[in-house]
Amino acid sequence: MTDMRLTMLALLMTFSGLHAQTSDAWKKLDFVLGEWTGVAGEKDTPLGAGQGAFSFQAELKDKIIVRRNVAQYNSGVEHDDLMVIYLDAPNQTPRAIYFDTEGHVVRYNLTFPSAKRAVFESDGSQAGPKYRLTYWMEGLSLNGQFEVAPPGKEYQSYMKWTSVKK
Repeated sequence: MTDMRLTMLALLMTFSGLHAQTSDAWKKLDFVLGEWTGVAGEKDTPLGAGQGAFSFQAELKDKIIVRRNVAQYNSGVEHDDLMVIYLDAPNQTPRAIYFDTEGHVVRYNLTFPSAKRAVFESDGSQAGPKYRLTYWMEGLSLNGQFEVAPPGKEYQSYMKWTSVKK
């Protein structure tokens, strides 16, 4: 009977530890959760000025975070995308996979260089350019920047925006 109690205690401690790891990883993304509206200036994108809305929502009992994004540009271009952020086993590494209406699929690794700053960088498993998407809080604004690095070159800014919570 004592062995069974010790086994149960060990299992409970293991599950509690895993839950704490998961909670800690998601806490670093708390600042992006919610619904946002954003704007980009004429010189902030190659498509011209634009506006859009996006959300970061915890789903599947807080096992994933889903970002949905819709943007419209004064040039007439429209863009929709979806990104799923998840914790990859066995060490609960935060990762993401991105899909858009142009047919892009990008796998990202996440880092958190400082509080309220998240960097999504393509994992290098795909041929072609590398991508980096960064979000950071500045006061009440959630700012973003998307950068592209052609093969063998450094990242260059492709798009910047500022957003506020709805």
